Amino acid sequence: MSLRSVTLASALVVGLALTASCRGVEPPYPPGKAPEVADLLAATAPASSAIQVPRAKVRQGAGPAASLMLVAQAPARFSGTIQISGNELVTLVVNEDEYGLRWVGGREGRDALEPGYYSGPPSRCAVETLLGVDLEPEAFVNMVLGGAPLIDEPHQVLGRKWDRKAGRERLRIANGDYEQELAFAWVDAGWRFAGATLWATGGGGEPTWLWTIDHTALHEVEGEILPHKTQIRRPKPKGKGELVINVSFQKQVPNPALGGELSADPPSDADAGGGGETGDEPANAGDGWDDDWGDEEEEEGEGGGPGDAAEAPAAAEVPTPPPIPPQFVGNPTGLTPRGDLCAGR
Repeated sequence: MSLRSVTLASALVVGLALTASCRGVEPPYPPGKAPEVADLLAATAPASSAIQVPRAKVRQGAGPAASLMLVAQAPARFSGTIQISGNELVTLVVNEDEYGLRWVGGREGRDALEPGYYSGPPSRCAVETLLGVDLEPEAFVNMVLGGAPLIDEPHQVLGRKWDRKAGRERLRIANGDYEQELAFAWVDAGWRFAGATLWATGGGGEPTWLWTIDHTALHEVEGEILPHKTQIRRPKPKGKGELVINVSFQKQVPNPALGGELSADPPSDADAGGGGETGDEPANAGDGWDDDWGDEEEEEGEGGGPGDAAEAPAAAEVPTPPPIPPQFVGNPTGLTPRGDLCAGR
């Protein structure tokens, strides 16, 4: 083969590669066979009912990485701690009755918080203090469990398309106040929630971007498809640009046994080769689970005599709600009470 032929052949290979690159990722379905909207919305359900993350890394912008440990239970129970070098910065506990925020580390700027313990009714404002995303507790728990923080129904479908560049199916929906774009990845022969962007539209005029959540990597953990790496972006308050937070989950344990003390490094099927843990260890991988949850005190009702029971049989039939697991009960020990951080917001 002549030099000219070799050159032409090489140019053809390069041209084909560039063409394939320009085309991007092909959709996992034939033309005209896009997934049904109902199937995509069904994929927004959480992958599990509860999860423990003993080890994760969180980084804001170009700042130093911190350790994140959390446990969550549907529909809206959550507890998470951020540490640096084993030192607690912030711990947030949310249950159906209240939130408790242990603020130990400092925050620079005009919005600095005084160290102390803040508490009040469950609030999206409290969730924002942990990772900077403005979500209701239930929506935040859905995201941690692998589901989508969906806007309220009824949903108007604005459109859908295959994003060749990202390899994602995108569905855009709206209600009277918000527009939301949901992203889905085709993983293990099924559609999986992979991200969302939210805009506010209720005020009229141009939509206002509120946040974007992008699961940049998904993986299988004990038979569940969960986010492995997540990026959260939102506009900077009172300024230009955006705030970027990256979370890398080092270990996840779906459906842990709640109610007792959780191990700082629990065994799982993934440790035996299931792929639940990566080799990317955080700087503080040896830090133990922050045992600041407090002990759950079970309250005993005042017992009545046999005559009392006979007079009010209906009261004895009312089921007693199960106690909130201690992982989701706040602990103000060692901190000054500061009241409700979110009052009036």
